Amino acid sequence: MARGRGRGGRRREDRQKAKQRQINRALKLSEINSKARYQQEEYLRRRQQAERDALKKAQGETSQQPRPDKNNEASSSSSSESEDERQTPYDLLVTSLQSNRDQSSSEDISDSEDDGDDSDSVQEEEDDIESDEDSEQEDITRDDGEDVSTDNEEEERTIPEDLTSDEETTVKGKKRKKEDDGVLEQRKVKRKLKPIEEQDKREEQEKEGQWSSDGESEGEDPEDEKSTTGKDPFWHHLTTELQEDQVDKLGQQSSWARKEAMWKAIGRLVHTYCPEGPKSSITVNKDSINKMNVKGLLCTNWNEVNGAAANQENAEEIKLSSDGEFTGRQRELFSLMHGYKDVYFSERTHQNGEELRKLYCLHALNHVLKTRSVVTRHNTKLKLGAEVDPDSDEFQDQGLTRPKVLLVVPFREAALRTVHIITQLMRRPDGKPVEVMNKKRFQDEYSELEHAPPKVPLPEDFEATFAGNIDDHFRIGLSVSRRNIRLYSPFYLSDIIIASPLGLRTVIGAEGEKDRDYDFLSSIEVLILDQTDIYLMQNWEHIQHLMQHMHLQPKETHGTDFSRVRMWYLNGWAKYYRQTLIFSSIPSPEINAIFNKQCYNYAGKVQVCNPPSRGTICQVALQLPQVFRRVECSSFSQAADERFNFFVSQVLPQLKDGNMQRTLFFIPSYFDFVRIRNYFRKEDITFAQICEYTTQANISRARQYFQRGDRPFLLFTERFHFFRRYRIKGIHSLVFYELPLFPHFYSELCNMLELGGGEGGAADRTCTVLYTKYDAQRLAAVVGAGRCGHMVTSSKSVHMFVTGEQG
Repeated sequence: MARGRGRGGRRREDRQKAKQRQINRALKLSEINSKARYQQEEYLRRRQQAERDALKKAQGETSQQPRPDKNNEASSSSSSESEDERQTPYDLLVTSLQSNRDQSSSEDISDSEDDGDDSDSVQEEEDDIESDEDSEQEDITRDDGEDVSTDNEEEERTIPEDLTSDEETTVKGKKRKKEDDGVLEQRKVKRKLKPIEEQDKREEQEKEGQWSSDGESEGEDPEDEKSTTGKDPFWHHLTTELQEDQVDKLGQQSSWARKEAMWKAIGRLVHTYCPEGPKSSITVNKDSINKMNVKGLLCTNWNEVNGAAANQENAEEIKLSSDGEFTGRQRELFSLMHGYKDVYFSERTHQNGEELRKLYCLHALNHVLKTRSVVTRHNTKLKLGAEVDPDSDEFQDQGLTRPKVLLVVPFREAALRTVHIITQLMRRPDGKPVEVMNKKRFQDEYSELEHAPPKVPLPEDFEATFAGNIDDHFRIGLSVSRRNIRLYSPFYLSDIIIASPLGLRTVIGAEGEKDRDYDFLSSIEVLILDQTDIYLMQNWEHIQHLMQHMHLQPKETHGTDFSRVRMWYLNGWAKYYRQTLIFSSIPSPEINAIFNKQCYNYAGKVQVCNPPSRGTICQVALQLPQVFRRVECSSFSQAADERFNFFVSQVLPQLKDGNMQRTLFFIPSYFDFVRIRNYFRKEDITFAQICEYTTQANISRARQYFQRGDRPFLLFTERFHFFRRYRIKGIHSLVFYELPLFPHFYSELCNMLELGGGEGGAADRTCTVLYTKYDAQRLAAVVGAGRCGHMVTSSKSVHMFVTGEQG
């Protein structure tokens, strides 16, 4: 036990001695460090005094001499103040980083002195540093084209004479290491800032319209400068500041002005704008896409994507165009889209549908890429320590949420085609496809479903509309960058949202529901409604519900940095900056109401409206007498009741008394269908019915009853005909309770009378149409604009046409 305690005591003594040695060594190192710092500070003080004296002497002797060397001037304290006034924020950033590097390097030199026990070891280390830095200095001189040795010679001349040779050598090595480290650090920071400075320069040139998308400044080529389109519409639209009085005028759309124009490809335009708002005009941009301020990546891929047209006619038109980039229709529509006007194009067909899809995909991607480019560049600046002026809006580049483009399409097949076009437009410059995340899952969920081919040939427009996967309940977010596209990204991390009206309705929910979310609609800057006429056949209330929840105040912050939110978002003026693009195959009062009452774009809005010269009545192949009977009504709200009363009192009794069997009643509205069905049941009228909610078994029975004559009347809805396109046999008489929404349905149903069969010939077939003065739009699509004007204003209420009559 005694031995154990003796060994333990010796161990404690050894530990105490070791600790005391460490303390002594730390004190010695601290003393050496203090002495070295004192010598360094004294040297720097004397050197600065000598430089000031030399500078004053030089200024007094040669006031007319050129400015001294830039490096010497930057090193002097007297001229540094004036240099700071002329420095840009990037120069100040570089200077601050260099000073931090100088301080750290000086502390490293002091630490290296502390490690030595005598001045000889310090001298040897400094000599090694000096020899190494001399070789590095030669490389710097060759790379930068600057003679650094001149500065070193000047420093040698300014070293005070009272320093010893050892001190002089030590200080000279320290100084050369510090300055060379500063030069290297400055080159490193400049290398990081160079892309940002170039992007800022390009941004300014884009704002002034002096940059072409191929990456070269247009100002260098006079010919290119002549073809420039002026300011970039993207910058101009988002950075224009509205005044409160202008916002008040924008909200009063009844006071907006209207102008008409006639363009070569798309025809008659109606331009509506606010006179008190920013200047708004429409012109056709005839420049090449490379000079339209479109992102260079999109310009590179556009010709290849657009050249692969959906039909041969469009492909040939592109080849025959002057630049081989756009069709005539595409160029004129893109001029309006790119100018951030609201556009309502009501002449979409299955022939031109794909070229329109490519066009709005190009516009949407250009908007998203420019938005992300600005945000990314500002993020880099802030990470490098750029100063933020609280009174400046330089870094206000975001909205309340991230999604900027909302693309509404009716079916999954349309979403699949849209994503396919987006991936093609984002192809890398080397020709390789862009990386698409979750691509397999997307292909599995949105690809075409297997179904049996139709037994009978169907109309061409039906096959084009219902091709592929026609599921109408979906939504998907896309996060877009130059390197990849991420599918199924969360809405608040997405740039583009592609969804159906039903898919959006289930997310938005209804008032009172707990799990509802519409914050992602608060910052939509481009709203695209494609194939809008199909929404009328699905459920138009979903679109109305969507428009009512656009740009509402978010319930949560969603991680938003409000210091970078644009001011017009904070003011609640987002709807005045939103661009709305509507594409439809028909004009409709419901779509007109959305476009006229819920689109407030300060840039104005343009509607393409070409009155039909010849209606679809010319497509009726039978020699069929067609009687149009006008229903008088004093207001639109009374039209439904007046039509029903006229039908019950004037039309139906004639059909009963005349013993007209096998009469098909075409009823566009489901509410009118239910009203007439209930009346027939109340009056004990034998009839069959087919609507969109009828089961397949009941559809087959109703068709058989009507064809055999067991049921004299058949109630038939437009929505059923839109989704099924059945050919009804056995029709002898046709009654249009209201004109169809789709004008070609009129000729299709009239031509079904040829399949009537039975007793009598074609002369016994009749067609009766009911209309009011509020149905002028549908009437013009059927009989033509000229005849429509006469039929609405004529004193006669009955007009009869025979197929083949020239108007």
